[in-house]
Parts: sequence; structure tokens; C-alpha cells
Amino acid sequence: MPAEFTSPFLPGELVLHTTHGLSRYTGTRQMEGADGTTTQFLQLEYAQGDRIFVPVEHIGRLSKYVGDDVTLARLNSEVQRRSPYSRFQKPA
Repeated sequence: MPAEFTSPFLPGELVLHTTHGLSRYTGTRQMEGADGTTTQFLQLEYAQGDRIFVPVEHIGRLSKYVGDDVTLARLNSEVQRRSPYSRFQKPA
């Protein structure tokens, strides 16, 4: 993985996540895990202000949404239990 990641998505674009559904890409963010390592994430926003952070190495789970502007998917508490992104604490 190159040190400098360039996202194929533009902020504001609709993005489809294979597990969580339709979201809006808002940018990338570097975060530090509890073990002290830093990883770059793609930030996705969902309905009702929910968001997830997808590690850049999981970009294969995302694709651009092509179509009419539609309602974003709604996340629920089940997402927290099944999310593969639980290694890092949620940012405030």
C-alpha cells in the first residue's frame, strides 16, 4: 500500500458498501488505533447522521453509485456487532 492514498471518490458522491448499503463519501481520515498504529480510512455517512470508517485496504467493498439521488441506507445497532471495523475506537 502506498504511503499516500488517493481516493477514487469525490466528497459528496454516493457510494455503495457491500454490507451496509448506500452512503455518501465525505473524505478520508487518518486515525490511531488502541495499539498505537495509524490507518487511513474512508468516511461514509448514512441516514440519520450515522457514519462508518472503512480502512483504505477494504476499498474493494465500495463502488460508486450510478443513478438517481436516493435515500441513504439506515444503520442500526446490528451493524455495530457485525462490523469488520471494530478494532478502532469511534472518533468523537
